[in-house]
Amino acid sequence: MYLQLLLPKRVCILLSAEFLFWKVNIQSTSIALRQTCDLTASIKSMLTSFSPSVDKTAAMLSELAKVVAQERQLLQEFYDLFPTISVFEFQERSAKCKLIQLEGWQRMNYQLMLKSILGCCKVYISESRNRSALESIERAAKLFPLAPIINKFEDVAYNRIGYTLVSELGSVPSSEPCHLTNCVLAMVKAAFDTIDFELHTGTHPRLGVVDHICFHPMADASLDQAARIARCLAMDMGSSLQVPTFLYGAAHEEGRTLDSIRRVFGYFKPNSSENQWIGGLKSDSMSMKPDSGPSQVTPSKGVLVIGATNWVDNYNVPLISSDISAIRRIAKRVSGRGGGLPSVQAMALAHGEGVIEVACNLLDPNKVGGERVQQEVESLAREEGISVGRGYFTDFSQEEIIKSYLKLIEERN
Repeated sequence: MYLQLLLPKRVCILLSAEFLFWKVNIQSTSIALRQTCDLTASIKSMLTSFSPSVDKTAAMLSELAKVVAQERQLLQEFYDLFPTISVFEFQERSAKCKLIQLEGWQRMNYQLMLKSILGCCKVYISESRNRSALESIERAAKLFPLAPIINKFEDVAYNRIGYTLVSELGSVPSSEPCHLTNCVLAMVKAAFDTIDFELHTGTHPRLGVVDHICFHPMADASLDQAARIARCLAMDMGSSLQVPTFLYGAAHEEGRTLDSIRRVFGYFKPNSSENQWIGGLKSDSMSMKPDSGPSQVTPSKGVLVIGATNWVDNYNVPLISSDISAIRRIAKRVSGRGGGLPSVQAMALAHGEGVIEVACNLLDPNKVGGERVQQEVESLAREEGISVGRGYFTDFSQEEIIKSYLKLIEERN
């Protein structure tokens, strides 16, 4: 009021207006500042709440960067390996082509081999425990590489071994040496030189050091061809080794059977206990005249049986029992002779502790095979309350033998 008195009225009005202007501006500014502070606090709060997520995102981006770097490195390595992979792929395709060609060649050769004239010879020797004797026999066989041993089956309980040999045969009778018969002759001689029949013991019947030799035609060979070489071998055995030799099957002029010869010599009857054969034949004289060789038996050698037949399988079924009488009943009922399965010969043979086998010859395996025999034995054994194991073949099939022979000849060439 005092100031109004001192200043002119116009000046006072101007000062009052100026004052009011600054008063309004200060209030607006104050409000704006407060709003700015509030906004800053809100942003700060929001940033504070986002900070952990930002940290996580940063960490993830860092890891992602590492992964990308690793992928780039792997990609570079792949680019570096690509030429090598291409070479390997080419080599793989090339190998597959060669394999297909080889399989085709093998099939073609197998078909040609089926049209070849092959002879198979099975040699059964009464020994499997004397290792030096077996080595001597096998060394003798190796001198005839064109008649190789394709398989051998050793049975320590029976004290018996079976060798399977194969060779090509001539299409017509020839004065040329037969590799197969020459090999077998050498093996038999080695057996006579190293095995004494009088000292032999086992649970399988036998007639001599070399119990049995049989020739089978294979592929395109005929039974007549097998019979011819069987007769030639029998003549050589009898004359050069001086052992009574008997022929059977197609090799014998009347087709005499193997089991008929064996029965004459008491083959199926153990000469020691219920299930053991020990030593040689009980008599030096024979009621049957041999087809070749002397009429007197040399005890250390025994006699020899040689034959020719179509293919025969040997299939043995183990039964868990020590009751030889019960197993013999089963074997008799399985055998065709006892009214069982046709073309099957069977006998009971002890085969180790607590096991007796029904040992079978399958004379026509295309009609009655191993599986049929297995079923019959199991059925009969159930009636006796006896457990039965899984049976087994003692040799390869014809097809497997031919393939093994083909492979062996191929490797040697």
